Order: sequence, then C-alpha cells, then structure tokens
Amino acid sequence: MTTAGRVPLFENTRAVLIILVVMGHSLEPLLSREPLARALYTALYLFHIPAFAFLSGHLSRAALDRKSLASIAWSLLAPLVIFQVLYVAFDAWVLGRGLSRHWLFQPYWLLWFLWSLACWRLMLPLLRRLPMPLGVSVAIALGAGLLPWIGYLFGLSRTFVFLPCFIAGHLARREWLLANAPHRRALAVALFAALGGCVWAMATGRVATPDPAWLYGSASYAALGVKPFTGIATRFALLCGALVFTWAVFILCPRNESALTRLGGRSLAPFLLHGFVVRSVEKWGGYSVPHGATGVLFVLLGGGILAVLLGHPLIVRATRPLWEPRRLLQRT
Repeated sequence: MTTAGRVPLFENTRAVLIILVVMGHSLEPLLSREPLARALYTALYLFHIPAFAFLSGHLSRAALDRKSLASIAWSLLAPLVIFQVLYVAFDAWVLGRGLSRHWLFQPYWLLWFLWSLACWRLMLPLLRRLPMPLGVSVAIALGAGLLPWIGYLFGLSRTFVFLPCFIAGHLARREWLLANAPHRRALAVALFAALGGCVWAMATGRVATPDPAWLYGSASYAALGVKPFTGIATRFALLCGALVFTWAVFILCPRNESALTRLGGRSLAPFLLHGFVVRSVEKWGGYSVPHGATGVLFVLLGGGILAVLLGHPLIVRATRPLWEPRRLLQRT
C-alpha cells in the first residue's frame, strides 16, 4: 500500500491507461490518411476504455449513502458540468465549429466517461441486489444495441455497453488482480504480442481494419448496419476480448510505487485537459507535418509526453479548482 492507503498496482494501471487514452485521442486526426494510425487506434480502443471502467468498478462501493452521493456529485458531475461548458465554448469560439444543438444533452467527446461512471455508481447498489449482476449487465449491454434510437445522446449507449466491464471490476477479487505468477505474465505478454501482430496485419492491409464505431459502443446495431443476431454476437465477442486484455494490463503493470504511481493519482487532470491541446494542434495545422509510420509514432510519443506533462504537480495545482470545485468553495 502507498502512504495514502492506495494500492500501487491500481495507481500504476490508472497512469498507463490515461497515457493510452491521450495517445488514442492524439491519433484521431491521422485516421483518415494513415493505416498504421488506424491499426494502433483500433488496438487501443479494444481494451483501454473497458479497462478504465473495470478499474473504476473495482474501486467503487456498492452504496448510496450521503457520502457516496456527495462523492458522485462533486468528483464526477461537477467537473462534467464545468468542462462541458468549457469545451463547448472552446469549440465555438476558438475552433470556430459552432454550437451543437445537443450540447446540453450530449457529453462532449471525452467527457462521456464522467457521466457514465456517475450512472454506473448509481446503478451499482441495485445491480448488486440482483442475482447474477454480471449476467444482467451483459444482457443490458447486448440489448441496448437493439434500440434503434440509442446513440450519443445522454451518453446512453456507452453507459449500457461498458456496464459489464464496470460490474466485472467490482466483482473481481482483489487477490486475483494482485496475483503475479510468471506463467500469467507470459500469457499476458503473448496476448499483447498477438495484438501487435494484428496491428501489423491491419497496417499493411493484410487484414481489414474494423469500423471503430464498434469499439466506441455508441451506436445501435441498425446504425452499424448489421442484423440483431450479428450485432449481439459481435458485441459479446468484443466484451470478452476487452476483459481478457484488461486482465493482461493488470498482470503487466508494475506493482511497486514509483513516478507512475504518482501520475496515476493525478490522472484526472490529463484526462480533462488534453482535449484542448489535441484540438488546438489539429486546428493550427500541427497534424499536417507527420506522415508515414515515423510520423504516426512521433504523434503517439507526443501523446504520451502530453499525458505526463499535464499530470505534472504544477499543472494539477493550477487547474485543480476546475475539476475539484468543492475545494474552492470550502476556502470561501
């Protein structure tokens, strides 16, 4: 345990995942022209959001007492409202994209996770009272795709689709996650080696890159252009794959306290702030220079560095009132 009572493995995993999130978003402007970017993006989105949901579920209590509700309100909903306004204003006034008519009801780009996490935490006590909560959550995730109207609005689709990952994390035994036998590490390495092979196959055109909309979890089966049975089977396979690679991430992340642990404890700042940087670089032509595999790897590295920089204590202290407004109110 850390001095703050946190488990280093979980903080290290959080740090690795936030770096991957920023890397993934940094690749987005290259997707239309760079096959390697599309391949890497697909690989990242297979597991990094499900893994975040899993970790969040494991660290969540199945309670709806006053303390839990206050935590949801101040740590999730308050920063969601603040950054929803900031990002919408940034889009309209800085990037010149205009004001979306759904901005009041649709979480902006990366902010959907805050809303979904709040919903998951509110749903958790109810699901825990039901028999087979994981099975129920899987049924909800698969059934959501049958609703033709479901999508980005209110973040409903993603909330339902990634719910099983959150519930699986909550139900996972801690000793199982902390176990680190050599054969488990070998299997986890083999899994990521196989994923690397898939990236190579997609980047070189040997295998078609799948539609990323499947990995976003934000569309109905009808919108994805498939029949219900195909949609259910595909989504179930993706959920299983996501949980397998989530397990591999936990196995491979370091268990010792380090700089990575400290970054994990400050991960909300890079999560909330990196969108401003990525959108600005795209707006002012920063993505017109990188080309080919070297350019893609340069952008990927830049995304990782950006995540680390935005998690620096100076940045965190300067921006803390935006994502922890309760501290500001307590001072006044």
